[in-house]
Amino acid sequence: MLRLVRVVLPRLGTERAWLSSSWVPRAPDVNSFAARTNTCGELRAAHIGQKVTLCGWIQYQRQGLFLVLRDFQGLTQIIIPQDEAHSHVRKLLCNAPVESVVRVTGIVSSRPPGQENLKMPTGDIEVKVESAEVLNFCKKLPFEIKDFIKKSEALRMQYRYLDLRSSQLQYNLRLRSQVVMRMREYLCNHHGFVDVETPTLFKRTPGGAKEFLVPSREPGKFYSLPQSPQQFKQLLMIGGLDRYFQVARCYRDEGSRPDRQPEFTQIDIEMSFVDQAGIQRLIEGLLQYSWPEERGPITTPFPSMTYEEALADYGTDKPDTRFGMKIVDISDTLRRVDIGFVQNVLSYPHSTAKAICIPQGVRYLKNKDLESLKEAAKSQFNQEIMDVICRPDGSLKSLLTKFLSEEQQSELIQALNMQVDDVVLLAAGDHERVVGSISGLL
Repeated sequence: MLRLVRVVLPRLGTERAWLSSSWVPRAPDVNSFAARTNTCGELRAAHIGQKVTLCGWIQYQRQGLFLVLRDFQGLTQIIIPQDEAHSHVRKLLCNAPVESVVRVTGIVSSRPPGQENLKMPTGDIEVKVESAEVLNFCKKLPFEIKDFIKKSEALRMQYRYLDLRSSQLQYNLRLRSQVVMRMREYLCNHHGFVDVETPTLFKRTPGGAKEFLVPSREPGKFYSLPQSPQQFKQLLMIGGLDRYFQVARCYRDEGSRPDRQPEFTQIDIEMSFVDQAGIQRLIEGLLQYSWPEERGPITTPFPSMTYEEALADYGTDKPDTRFGMKIVDISDTLRRVDIGFVQNVLSYPHSTAKAICIPQGVRYLKNKDLESLKEAAKSQFNQEIMDVICRPDGSLKSLLTKFLSEEQQSELIQALNMQVDDVVLLAAGDHERVVGSISGLL
């Protein structure tokens, strides 16, 4: 289908404007090429008196009087005829189980006064059926296709084709489609990129993760599924395509790693004659342009930090800044404290003292939890950890406080911005072990 679209569209003079940078989007015609006149979510009071044809799944059926028809756009109430002339239609619709696929033709009419459903966008109207056809009778299902019905994850995965009918998954798939389409529009129509598909079967490209291997017809020889199309991107750049992208399928044999999936999709972008600032502006604009409106606007430029700042403040190059618990250097504060073992530790080259403040930590960390953290730091990083707790009266509770004067305690509280019930974990020693233990335990 994609090949057909790519071949046919350039040949259609009326479609060339769609591919140009001046293309203006219009509302999609969801009823084109279909055996229906309208969807189940678009009929309104303005359609009263019109003859329409709807296709969809039976969502509800009530006492042989009416049923609710569902498709990807919404719900419409269908009135089953009760007169003798349409007895065959009544029998057909009454005998069709819920979730059967039907096509009905009828006249749009207003609901009787007082029977409007304000919870439905189509709640002001109903369709009085004149003819109907059951396209597919539904057998007994393992679960009902209703959002309020709880289903186990295992059952949903076993019957994924049924679970896809849920409103949440319908929304997710359509949202993804819209986001990817906007990304293509932004890159191709606004910034002159070329969308190129690269091969999936290739030779090994050692590095990073293991590759998935695909047997070939020749004994002892295999294809490899690429981790990402890195080599192809470089060849395209060398070949003169100075702006290229693709929505690429990638494969990585990393089943043992909890933060990786064996198969995933990523946007691959390659540019020639560009610097880091240009790439950052491109990605910011791409996300801002393709971000769904209902999710709220994205402001640019994005907050950024250097690699050194990330390691100094969070101890990792992929920090989660939502927590706001930064690592604080308290080396200068402790060097002014007359404590022999602290001065001894800080006297070595590359030594440091770091601390991290856990807001309201007393609520979450009991004594046994603190002891467990200390044991983990000792076993994993060979590093001693000390805890400091801010009492309700503002004083500090710690083995360290008996060596600190009131002035030094106040200085430590100010340096760490401690509040009542906060818990501070601090360590002193070799820089790498200290940072690793403080950040690793959290």
